[in-house]
Amino acid sequence: MSAPETRGVATLAGQIRLALLSVTLAAILIATVGALAVGSHYLLEQMRAHLRTLASVTATHSEAALLFKDRTAAEEVLRGIPPEEGVIVAELHDASGRLVARVAKADATLPAAAIRILTQERVSADVVVDGRRIGSVTLESAGEPLLRGLLGLLVFDLLGAILVVALVLVVARRLTGHITRPLTNLEAVIRTAREERDFSRRALPCGIAEIEALRTDFHGLLDEIQRRDQDLGRTHAALKRLAFRDTLTGVANRAMLESALLTALGGDAPDDERTGLVYFDIDSFKAVNDALGHATGDALLKGLASRLTGALPPHALPARIGGDEFVVLVSPVGSEEELRGLAAKLDRALHAPMRIGPHVFHPGLSIGCAVSGEARMAGAELINLADRAMYLSKKQRRRAGDRTRWEEARGDLPEPEAVEDAR
Repeated sequence: MSAPETRGVATLAGQIRLALLSVTLAAILIATVGALAVGSHYLLEQMRAHLRTLASVTATHSEAALLFKDRTAAEEVLRGIPPEEGVIVAELHDASGRLVARVAKADATLPAAAIRILTQERVSADVVVDGRRIGSVTLESAGEPLLRGLLGLLVFDLLGAILVVALVLVVARRLTGHITRPLTNLEAVIRTAREERDFSRRALPCGIAEIEALRTDFHGLLDEIQRRDQDLGRTHAALKRLAFRDTLTGVANRAMLESALLTALGGDAPDDERTGLVYFDIDSFKAVNDALGHATGDALLKGLASRLTGALPPHALPARIGGDEFVVLVSPVGSEEELRGLAAKLDRALHAPMRIGPHVFHPGLSIGCAVSGEARMAGAELINLADRAMYLSKKQRRRAGDRTRWEEARGDLPEPEAVEDAR
């Protein structure tokens, strides 16, 4: 996917982290609720037992105050209960149940009122002297020790939860990196193959069986695509050669010449840049085919094309546009005189004797030249100008009796390396 297609889509790493974090938080919540429930029950039982023990101790200390009906001493005993015990009301009664002394802790805050409703505990203990009950002590607690224990447990759970979440995030980061790193590497290979058409890059191996299987299959797909791409490239090159190259001589064909002319004479070319054409054909070429056969005629065409290619400058394009007709595109060309000089050079190179099988040929060529003017012109118009110049040369050569001649080869005349034997 490209960047716009993946916008707003959750990543694999994010999904894994979210899943692990959700499971962890759910487990922590369940564990915390369970710990608080068990802890609160345990702390409540401990508080009740402690409160009963405190009531028994207070009853023992209240014996003298009850025997002597000393209210002041009784209040001092009740006030002697430590504040951290969480007792908010302490009462001392005689044997008949009359109140002897009462001490209450002033606490009107909302949390204290809520705690008193939820965790209020009330216990009583008898005051016994010589086996005789002389009164009782009643203690009421608002659950402050329970609250302190629960707060401690909650803080411990919170710290543990923070530690577990941090550990899970570290593990999730390593786990997602271990999973997503090979996938990211594989995605980079896919992007390179798609955008740069580079099928040689391969993803690194990893330790996850499913991803390794995916990597192996994808590499096999890349190998197949690479083979098909190479085959397609070779086929395309072959089709291009067929489309733009003459199959017999290997030089450009008419389609390639017209495309090159369109570029040379197009609007992107500088106004002062001129294009030239050298147009020539082989005199009496039909007589060669009729007398010696088409194989010899083809060998003559290939030999002349080879000489033509070797005699041209790098910026010139030779093309075969007909049976025995060749055109040389020269772009840029400085002047018509420069083009005529090149045509004379080609005439000398092509007129040299050529041995083909048992015969030595003396090619006869009619050559015409044309140069584009300052005004823009079409490629077909420039070809027609060069064609007319070539036919004018051909008429003059016919009147002079110039034509392509051949004779039996002598043994001392070597066969040129660039020409195939047409025997």
